[in-house]
Amino acid sequence: MNEIHDANRRGWDAVSAGWQAKVHARGLWQRCHREPELVLAQEELTWLRGARGKAVCVLGSGDNLVAFALAGMGARVTSVDISQAQLDTAACRARELGLDICFVRADVCSLDMLPDETFDLVYTGGHVAVWVSDLKRYYSEACRVLRRGCLFIVNEYHPFRRIWKMNTDRLEREFRYLDRGPFVYDRAEEAKGVATGPLPSYEFNWTVSDHVTAMLNAGCELLCLQEFGDGRQDWETAPLEGLPEALLLVGRKKRPT
Repeated sequence: MNEIHDANRRGWDAVSAGWQAKVHARGLWQRCHREPELVLAQEELTWLRGARGKAVCVLGSGDNLVAFALAGMGARVTSVDISQAQLDTAACRARELGLDICFVRADVCSLDMLPDETFDLVYTGGHVAVWVSDLKRYYSEACRVLRRGCLFIVNEYHPFRRIWKMNTDRLEREFRYLDRGPFVYDRAEEAKGVATGPLPSYEFNWTVSDHVTAMLNAGCELLCLQEFGDGRQDWETAPLEGLPEALLLVGRKKRPT
């Protein structure tokens, strides 16, 4: 694990309790295994309806709501995240829900513990790429563990939304769209009640073309590129209405020629 990813891991371990308290307050984790549409957009579900009985890997699983939803849809789910604290909470909730999910702590850029061509589907989404310093390596590992002819699905927060300052009531650019970072922040204030000292957080802004190129270079043919949604989420303070919310990519791992 490189130093940047290890710093981000420490940050997530420190803020996990507070983050998961917010997840609990929303009440979705208790329901999403029965109502997957609560956490998966219809644009994703179009590609995920056939998940029953398949071996599915969720990379950068975070709050694990998608992992729970897919398990509820009948998939055999492996949940991978860099934060043990996040996984521990998810494992407790999975037991409460009666879901059989395999939890693995790993850096998404180094999935050495997972054999080649293990999964029928690999999913990643939400806010994962922002923490990753090497997008090509990340997608390469995702495709390595995917079986030939199977789907790699990415549903990311749209990169064009990341360039705006959030603590403002007007659109004010924080950095250029083509600036990939890293952008360094301190997460210590998020770790309330935990004596941590500084918690440097390293974030990246990968462009649409970066995502597409990384998927193609990893050995997938692109089946779908879709931008959808144009509202404003409840945590977004800047007036982002009218800008695309999500970037959906669906790739299929090429078969030998």
